[in-house]
Amino acid sequence: MTSRLLLFTNDYPYASGDAVFVEKEIRDLAATFDDVVVFCHARDTSAGVVEMPGNVALGGNLFVPVPEDRIWTPLTPRYLGLIARAAWAELRAGRLLRHARLFLMAARVGVTQANRRAVRDAVAGADRIVAYGFWGMGGGLAVPWVRGVDARVVRVHGYDLYEYRSASGYLPFRPFLFDRADRILTISQDGARYVAERHPQRGVAAKIRVSRLGVPGPRVLERSPRAGERLVVSCSAVSDLKRVGLILSALKVLPGLSADRPVRWVHFGDGPLADELAAAAAELPEGLTVELAGRTPNAAVTDFYDTTRVDVFVNASTTEGVPVSIMEAIARGIPIVATSVGGTPEIVGPDLGTGELVPREVSARALAEVIRAVLDAPDDAYRPRRLWEREFDVQVTGPRAAELVRTAGEAS
Repeated sequence: MTSRLLLFTNDYPYASGDAVFVEKEIRDLAATFDDVVVFCHARDTSAGVVEMPGNVALGGNLFVPVPEDRIWTPLTPRYLGLIARAAWAELRAGRLLRHARLFLMAARVGVTQANRRAVRDAVAGADRIVAYGFWGMGGGLAVPWVRGVDARVVRVHGYDLYEYRSASGYLPFRPFLFDRADRILTISQDGARYVAERHPQRGVAAKIRVSRLGVPGPRVLERSPRAGERLVVSCSAVSDLKRVGLILSALKVLPGLSADRPVRWVHFGDGPLADELAAAAAELPEGLTVELAGRTPNAAVTDFYDTTRVDVFVNASTTEGVPVSIMEAIARGIPIVATSVGGTPEIVGPDLGTGELVPREVSARALAEVIRAVLDAPDDAYRPRRLWEREFDVQVTGPRAAELVRTAGEAS
C-alpha cells in the first residue's frame, strides 16, 4: 500500500518563517510516507528553498494567485455544502453574526487553496493520502476543505490557537476545522485544554494529542566552568508581547551588580520596539554590559550556546505556547527564568529541574531577584537537559509526530 502526505505550511520549503519548525519534523514525515507533497502559503520567497529529503517535493505556493482561481469557486456544488456546514457550525457556536465578514473571507481563501489543480492532482496516485496542516492558519486553512483524502490532521501552536491573541478575538471556522480533522495536534497540555474547553462539541476531545515541537541538541554536553562575568541571554522578537524591555529593567536593578560582579546580557531578536530598547540600553549601571544582536539566524544562536557559557536564559513573555527558544536553551543545560504563561510551566520550573517561574505580572525588581538567585545557584541546582532528553529532543518528538500523522483516522 502506497502512502502520500499533503503537507500544508506557511513558508516551508522557503528558508524563512516556519522553515525552522517544519524542518524538525520533515525527515521523520518523509521516512513515514512514500512521498510528501508540500503546499505553502509564502508571501516572501526571496530566501530560496531549503534542501529537502528526496521524496519531498514542493507542489505549489498557494499564496500566489493563478488564473484558475475564481471568485465563485466557493459557490460551486463541490464546496457549497461544506460552506453551509461551516457556517451552521459558526452560527450554533454564536460566532457567525459577529464575525461574518472574516468567516467568509477565510472560507474563500481555504476553498480556493483546496481547489487548486495542483492540490487536486496530488489527491491521486496513492492508496492512502493524509492532509496535514502544520498550522491552523495560513496554508492550514485549506485542510478542512480538501476532498478525497483519507484523513486530515491539523497542528495548532499559539497565534493559530488562542483567539484572544488575534486582533479581532476571532479565528475563522474553528468548529468546522476541528470537526473535519481526524486528529488535532497541540504543542502543549495548555493548548489541549484550550481546544477541549472552547470546542466541547462531540468527538473533538478524543481527537486531541499533545505533540511537542522538539529541537536538536548536542549529543554530549560539556558546559564551561563559570567565569567572573555572568552571562544572561534572551531570544525573541522585540515586541509588546515579549516584553524584552522588562528584562533590561530587571538587569538594571540586579542585586549585587557591580564592577566586581559584572553581568553581560545578550539579546537575539529584532522587532517594532528595537529602537526603544536600544535607547533604554544607552545608559547602564556599573557592572552591566548589553549586546543587542538583532535578527540572528537560528544556527548562529545555537552555535553561540554551544561555544559560550550561558548562566541563565530569560523569557518575560505575556503569552506563549511552549517556546522553542527555551527548548534550545535547556538542550544546552542552561537554566531558565520565565513567566508562568501558556505552556511555559510545562517546560520551566524547579520541579522539572529546569529553572524558575515568575508571575505574568512580575515587577522588574522581583524578576531581578529571581535572576540573581539562579545566577548564584550551584551548577547542580538545575538539570535542564534531562527534561529535553525526555520530552523535547527532536529525535524523540519527530518520530512521535510522524506516527500520530500516519495513524490519523485509523481505528484504535
